[in-house]
Amino acid sequence: MNIRDFCYSNFGWLGRGLFTIIPGFEKDLDSAYMKIHPEVYLSILGFVSLVSVFASILVGILMFVGLIPSLSFLPSGGLLFSPMILVIPLLVLVLGVLYPKTAASNRVAGLKIEIPYASMYISTMTSGGLSPYESILRLRNMDLLPNMRDEVGRIDIIVKSQGVDPVKAMEQAAKVIDLKDYKELLLGYASSVRTGGDTLHYLFNQTESMFRTMSTRIKTLGENMGMLMEAYTIIGILGVLGIFLIFVVGMALPGMGMDLSPAQFFLFSFIVLPMLSVVFIYFADASQISYPISNWKTYTVFALCLPVSALIGSQLTLPAFNDSFLVFPPLYNLILWLRDLLNLSEGTEAALGLAITLILIALPGAIADMYYIGREGKILDGINNFLRDLVETRKSGLAPERCIHALAGRDYGAFSKYLEIISMKIHWGYPLRKIYVEFRQKIKNWLALVNIYLLVDTIEVGGGTEKSLETLANFAESTKHLEDEKSAVLMPLTIVPYIGAALFTGTTVMFLSFFTNMSMLGVSIAKVTLYRVLLTPLGLHTWILGLVTGKIVSGRVSAGFKHSILLTIVSILGIWAVSNMSVGGGI
Repeated sequence: MNIRDFCYSNFGWLGRGLFTIIPGFEKDLDSAYMKIHPEVYLSILGFVSLVSVFASILVGILMFVGLIPSLSFLPSGGLLFSPMILVIPLLVLVLGVLYPKTAASNRVAGLKIEIPYASMYISTMTSGGLSPYESILRLRNMDLLPNMRDEVGRIDIIVKSQGVDPVKAMEQAAKVIDLKDYKELLLGYASSVRTGGDTLHYLFNQTESMFRTMSTRIKTLGENMGMLMEAYTIIGILGVLGIFLIFVVGMALPGMGMDLSPAQFFLFSFIVLPMLSVVFIYFADASQISYPISNWKTYTVFALCLPVSALIGSQLTLPAFNDSFLVFPPLYNLILWLRDLLNLSEGTEAALGLAITLILIALPGAIADMYYIGREGKILDGINNFLRDLVETRKSGLAPERCIHALAGRDYGAFSKYLEIISMKIHWGYPLRKIYVEFRQKIKNWLALVNIYLLVDTIEVGGGTEKSLETLANFAESTKHLEDEKSAVLMPLTIVPYIGAALFTGTTVMFLSFFTNMSMLGVSIAKVTLYRVLLTPLGLHTWILGLVTGKIVSGRVSAGFKHSILLTIVSILGIWAVSNMSVGGGI
């Protein structure tokens, strides 16, 4: 007996009760493509909630008898007699009920990206001789469009389980997902079939309309990302600057009632600020146009180099706070030498060491991102040029395979070596499908894979007719145009964080320089402590700012590694300015 059977047989009454009071829950499960009956799901959820109740009671008893320390914010008697005992089970229940709705929302967001390309695929296959419904069914084998593949599976299940015709099944499936483009594609095709219209013409028009809509969405994306960058600048730069200045004033003038302890400041700088940046990265990810496949090679390189960089960084930074962390003196002596070389003040060692550490951490990721993403971008350009030349060569009457052989010697940039391998394997008699699988193992650019997959299917289905190849080339150029448009719209946002970082660093420098020079006026300032506490998180904040910038501008956190390095250098220049600036005298 599995967990589903156990929960439904023993707690089915609870699942049925919850199902009657939660409106629209069955539709949420269906939209999320969760293949489980609503009452079974709610029975499992009810069982987990009951388990959490007993677990909370057990913890309360242990706290009551003193085996677990009681929390200061709980009333006398510990957790056992507190209403907090209901919080965890209630939270489990609410999150369990909301999960299908969240999963459905994520699927709709994924479908919104995939629908134009699915329509492009159906149009290309139909132009090659397949019927639109057969083209739709072939999407079940296309894992490049995972959400659309699930929807095609839903249509197929409706046809086989209910015995209805495919057109009726499409109409039923369109009612499940609340997405305009998806409904228009299926319902429009169904209407075209019923009225005897030109379905191929409809599919072409619908696909072009979807790409125009996506172009408009990209322009809106630029505005939204601009607003998000402005919000992050206000909160993450100006707001943080205010906290920094409060701390400076509190340490310089302790009698002003603006006290903020170093421990509180470090908690704010190393915990609160990174969490705030993670929230903005999440918002940027939710608003971006994200393709189903991502290249994780950059993050793999980053993760592999991270332990070494962190180990080196521990010797560059931690000894500045406590000598017990010193294990390899030459590394820390290097920081001291660099401090003296730059004429930095005592107390800046930790800030300098952390900044160098962060640069070392980001450097492998930045190099890997420029290599992998730059290479795959060039491959995509080469594929687009190749498809256009393939169309023109096909018009001469050569078979598609002969056309590929004829074009293998041309220069298509980074794609040339892959094209030579493809041509050679076709000559050896390799199946086209196997060639694509090997190509996919080497390339992680989703648009490039879609184009090659369409090319393979076009040749397999319709023999690669001139019309189908022309359709494929046109749509490939459309997708490239959308990518270029997205980059052009978002690129101007790159300058905002640099201005913000310069403002943040410059203002902090001037205030810190002013207060550390107040000793001339008879005011005693703990200059070394102020430098060590205030300047150390400066590099971290600008480093994280670079990651947020990369995510907002390009949709990849890895693209922010290079911005992190540059912005951290800005913080080092600010540290240098702190130690070499005198009030009224300049540097």
